[in-house]
Amino acid sequence: MIYNVAGLLTGNLGDSEQHELENVSLEIDGHSLKEINGPVRLMRTDQSVHVTAEIEAVTNGACSRCLEPATLNVVVNMEEEYSPANNDLVGKSGKSSNNVGSSDDDDYYDPALTITEQNYLDLTEGLGQALLGALPIAILCKEDCLGICPLCTVNRNIIQCSCAESSIDPRWAGLAGLTGKGAKFVD
Repeated sequence: MIYNVAGLLTGNLGDSEQHELENVSLEIDGHSLKEINGPVRLMRTDQSVHVTAEIEAVTNGACSRCLEPATLNVVVNMEEEYSPANNDLVGKSGKSSNNVGSSDDDDYYDPALTITEQNYLDLTEGLGQALLGALPIAILCKEDCLGICPLCTVNRNIIQCSCAESSIDPRWAGLAGLTGKGAKFVD
């Protein structure tokens, strides 16, 4: 996912390139993302390259309720600005390439969103972070997963256990009598 954008940076404002990601795999922060597909558009702006992408990916993990393998489809719409390290190509006045690693008061600097001195735009880190941000906190094998019984530890999706459905934690048993005294449950 590395693109040479030298021609784009020396071109006119609004020039763009279209690319297609097909069956790309990515390993980032311990997550394996595969079957990454979708269009990527690179557009020249006055000081950067604007990247838009509509990406679909697949990841595998353990269901957070029953611990069975789960497959999750992830969809993300990404928009990022990549700033060139070689500022001479885009005509930034008053800034030299020595300022690439510095942060101005008005600008946010992220090295993952920098086009290299050789004019290569690496989409890997930015796209990986966008896909990670789209992952849910808890992966589920299916929306109505019943999970593991906390008493007998069987997978309730496979075996219907005979444990009491609404057993009260003994630490909270003193509160159970409050409903008889007029207390109401709040949903």
